[in-house]
Amino acid sequence: MTESARPIANLITEAREGRLTLRIEPEEFVYIDRDCERFKLLIQSMQDEAQAISEIEKKQWGIGADNTILTSAQTLVDRFRTKGKGSDNSIHAVLESHYKIVDDIQTLHREIRQRYEQADADFARRVSAIIERLPEQVTPIDPAVSQPGVGHPEVLAPQGTPS
Repeated sequence: MTESARPIANLITEAREGRLTLRIEPEEFVYIDRDCERFKLLIQSMQDEAQAISEIEKKQWGIGADNTILTSAQTLVDRFRTKGKGSDNSIHAVLESHYKIVDDIQTLHREIRQRYEQADADFARRVSAIIERLPEQVTPIDPAVSQPGVGHPEVLAPQGTPS
């Protein structure tokens, strides 16, 4: 994707050229940058999972997709594999577009922060102090864990109890 085709490329250009500013505290610039990095790592992890799904062999699905007689099983597995990674509308491709948007948001904030740092020594000092306190490794965002029955009272209700 070329820079001009990116959703907020015009805002990034305006920030680079000093025509766009954003009034937020140094802490917010640092935390936005950190959180964008964390989100990009999570997106890449989900892309890896989507690719892994696309690479599962037909016989490993356990629904008879490797049997030539079971054409519906073959079709289903092919669709899941293509949806993982293999088309412009695959999960992997959709996540890539999300990654690029988050990357653009991060770039936009970095450009504005850099202009502030160049113009304001106190601002630059405050940003540096905050960055020094952050851990060196970006802490990944843990994906939500699904727990069947949690949050669904009708599932947790004992069976056979009178209403």
